Amino acid sequence: MRGMAVAIWPARRQLVAVAVDDEGRAELVATFDRTDDARWDMLTHIDRTLGLDYELVLPDWLARGDPIAQLALARGIGVWLVPGPLVEAVRIIGGPATGPPRRTAAALARVPRAHALRA
Repeated sequence: MRGMAVAIWPARRQLVAVAVDDEGRAELVATFDRTDDARWDMLTHIDRTLGLDYELVLPDWLARGDPIAQLALARGIGVWLVPGPLVEAVRIIGGPATGPPRRTAAALARVPRAHALRA
């Protein structure tokens, strides 16, 4: 994992992005519509705010069903895919399943920092 982790989580008609620093603190919360232009604007906003030293973290099912992962890869941004069962475990154990989408995004952004999951 290089730099910050930025997780994307779907809200009703939007995508929520939350950046987490090396200490696990959420530093950026941004919400964008689910249009192609808005997705591009989201990545541009993250680039301008954090620089280019970040990687995206997405549930694998979101990467299959939404073009945000392909747009990020086309821009040279690394993408981590979190398997669905792990996403659900994080949501249940961590408690964000009942909270706002930004809480789930923040929990997902912390997944690549768990050394046991990277071995």
